[in-house]
Amino acid sequence: NTLPDSNISYEQLNKLFLKRRSVRWYKDKDVPISLIEKAVNLASLAPSACNRQPYYFYVSENRKKAVEIAMCAGGTPGWAEGIPCTIAIIGDLSAYPRERDRHLIYVDGSLAAMQLMLAFETLGLSTCPINWPDIETAEKKIANLLKLKVYERPIMLLSVGYAQDQGGIAYSQKKKAISLIKKV
Repeated sequence: NTLPDSNISYEQLNKLFLKRRSVRWYKDKDVPISLIEKAVNLASLAPSACNRQPYYFYVSENRKKAVEIAMCAGGTPGWAEGIPCTIAIIGDLSAYPRERDRHLIYVDGSLAAMQLMLAFETLGLSTCPINWPDIETAEKKIANLLKLKVYERPIMLLSVGYAQDQGGIAYSQKKKAISLIKKV
């Protein structure tokens, strides 16, 4: 199996990473399922332990339901009402029967979610990862809403849409390598 050549430079990749921001204000425009499928196809190329890909993308293009799903996480009042599409990244614990491996759904699902966000960015769509609270009442609410099986767990939510031209984008200073690297 030969790998394709890549002409993507460090500078181009850096530009993409800098361009991707958490967008909370979206145009009143539907997100085509064809673009969601394209982005998911790229997300599926993310590494996962034993290539089990223990996650699913529960997609809601119905605005009312997209908002309802986003509101399960909390931290979204004031902007959830404008979300045109919500994706719930759901981990599948049945992929790892051993207790020692149960955390892998969170690692693998998060790797796929990051690739999903970058893929959407290249397709002209913006996203905002929505932190999932590990709170029993929220877990039950989303499990009922999405009809999750007992071995499926929410990893995170993701709002998706076309960014408003005048919508604000939160900014936070990112740490640099000098403060992130710990030599051992």
